Amino acid sequence: MYNKIYIIGPVGSGKTTFATKLSEMYNIKYYELDKVSWDDDHGNIKRTDEEAQKIFKDILNNKKWIIEDVGREKFKQGRVEADIIYYIKLSRMKSYYRVTKRWIKQRLGKERYNHPPVFSQWIYYISTVNSYYKKEKSKLKSLEEFKSKLKFVNSKDINKIISKGIDSNE
Repeated sequence: MYNKIYIIGPVGSGKTTFATKLSEMYNIKYYELDKVSWDDDHGNIKRTDEEAQKIFKDILNNKKWIIEDVGREKFKQGRVEADIIYYIKLSRMKSYYRVTKRWIKQRLGKERYNHPPVFSQWIYYISTVNSYYKKEKSKLKSLEEFKSKLKFVNSKDINKIISKGIDSNE
């Protein structure tokens, strides 16, 4: 059983859903690092690096945690301390599809959102997908030092882990 789990993947890959399910299964609190970087309680304001690092260090001080992120370098210490790192593989086209589907559901009031689902938000989602995939090769290269605890997963793998337990993908 892993006590410190780090999940990396592009926007729309299912990081939050995966983290939520693992959190429920193993009674481990999960953290979205977007909420560490951004203060949604006070108008979606970007935190200073110092503020974000303090919150992040507080998370890492817990005996157990599940972290989900797009793999930002400023949160590397989480990967260092993680027992396992899940990297969700998803094609760029599937990511476009999922963020568009998410935006439509939010527009229709069928899914909660942190930011109003206006057209500019959809454009932001698409640009975030583009940015992720432009940096994916360097992200993967930076993960080479963690290869002993790095697991590449896709949607089928995630469903298997959720239905059978975290050790089912070993």
